[in-house]
Amino acid sequence: MMRLDFLFPRICRWCGKEWEYLCSECKKRLIPHPEICPFCHQKSSAFKTCLHCHENYPSLEGIIIGFEYDKLIQKLIFQVKFYHKKDVVDFLSDRLVLLFSSHEILQKEDKNLIAFSFIPSHRRRKYLEKGYNQSELLAKALARKVQLPCVQVAKKVKYTLSQLHFDKQGRQKNLHQAFKLFSLDTLAKNSILILVDDVTTTGATLVELSKLVKEARPDIRIRGLVLARHNG
Repeated sequence: MMRLDFLFPRICRWCGKEWEYLCSECKKRLIPHPEICPFCHQKSSAFKTCLHCHENYPSLEGIIIGFEYDKLIQKLIFQVKFYHKKDVVDFLSDRLVLLFSSHEILQKEDKNLIAFSFIPSHRRRKYLEKGYNQSELLAKALARKVQLPCVQVAKKVKYTLSQLHFDKQGRQKNLHQAFKLFSLDTLAKNSILILVDDVTTTGATLVELSKLVKEARPDIRIRGLVLARHNG
């Protein structure tokens, strides 16, 4: 690995310095996201869904968010999402490790009950357009680093446009019947499932998938874990 780093040095994706995907100075530019309810955006400790929003979104206990969606985190995510820079996944998954390991509620849970999953891509996008699913890469890297399982709970059976094209109602319609659930028999009773993605806006995708899981397995508790939240 050291020899490869010498021959092909890692370069800061922001300032161009060698040896890191984001140098120590540029890391200071990342803006941590305040702890909020993912739906009404009011302050909420540990990113929990507040009591009022829980009535409308009972399947999702919260969405843990790493950073404000500024130009720096956007560039890093785009390197993975659109430019096939899969090596940046290692750096970004380290940020997810820190989010998970510092979450006060999750750290009190029985680790034997925690599993990670990801937002699946439609086969056309995964195999023909990109060749991979960035959410899957992030989830698997995170799970490997914290030594917990990563399972695929669903497949995407409907090819959808980017959620950025729609308003809140349109996003829900765009995702209607987009996912088909796999068997959840590998998940223990009362498991805690953490759905990993790169970016969230309204949380519609995480909600849609969590609803399917919750309908099949009401005992499973579900949270989202994302790198950043887009305000669009």
